[in-house]
Amino acid sequence: MTNNNAAMPLISVYMPTFNRAQMAISAIESVLAQDYPNIELLVVDDASTDDTWAVLTNKYINEARIRFFRQSKGQGACAARNRAISEAKGDFVTGIDDDDEFLPHRLSSLYQAYDDNYSCVCSGYIWDYGSVQKTLYARRDVVNLTQLLDLHTLSNQALVKRERMLALGGFDTGLAAFQDYDMWVRVVQAYGPALRIAQPSYKVNVGHELGRITNSPKRLDAHKQFVAKHRVHMSERNLQNQMFYRQMMQQSPMSLPALLSSIRYGLVKLKWRYYLKHKLGILSRWRIKLLSKGVMGLFKK
Repeated sequence: MTNNNAAMPLISVYMPTFNRAQMAISAIESVLAQDYPNIELLVVDDASTDDTWAVLTNKYINEARIRFFRQSKGQGACAARNRAISEAKGDFVTGIDDDDEFLPHRLSSLYQAYDDNYSCVCSGYIWDYGSVQKTLYARRDVVNLTQLLDLHTLSNQALVKRERMLALGGFDTGLAAFQDYDMWVRVVQAYGPALRIAQPSYKVNVGHELGRITNSPKRLDAHKQFVAKHRVHMSERNLQNQMFYRQMMQQSPMSLPALLSSIRYGLVKLKWRYYLKHKLGILSRWRIKLLSKGVMGLFKK
């Protein structure tokens, strides 16, 4: 694609927020710091009950690149994203969560890689645990529907034409979780394989979420709902790998016979790592503590 600034289309970035003004400010600043010149940011406050709305609108009152919207009642992040997409003026849309950050080259790298032969473009990303960062999926790949139904190997956010999101009805507000996974499955199903570029440009700040329960009944129910929604397109391989993903959420150990049976369906390295993690449980717990709190954290209760 041409790199002529005058020809660069508007990219609309959508961001839902709720009751965390200071984190939202960091996310907003990372969008404003993009080296891509033609952007707008649409921030939707999902009926915050604190001073988030006042703090953000006062701070950015003179920033023409930002438009603010406020939900009259809380409807969840997906409804907020859909509101922003409906209000967007850009040819392309992409998102950011209010506790995450863009690296400065994110939008330019995604746009430069964009091609209509792909349904959307995403990138590798960084999980920031606070003291340690881990890069995930930093490898270029063309991801088709079969691969995506095995495992969510894209990312939470992607660059996609706004008209495509609108045609598909946006994010599914009926899902309690896995909304981004569901969205990209539908995009890939409708418009073809997705392109993932290797260069990571999105930082997921998980340090403040340590202690969240990933195997909560709500999340497990949402996974069951996700599988039921897409079951018609899933092969036996896909179903087996979704069962393995559910096992990871539940943090239940895997026996060696079960491992050897499961690796017939792919994801071999991931499954071996999971198996060994439970066999070396104490080392795994120390690793998580190290990632979240640093070396000194190993010696604290």
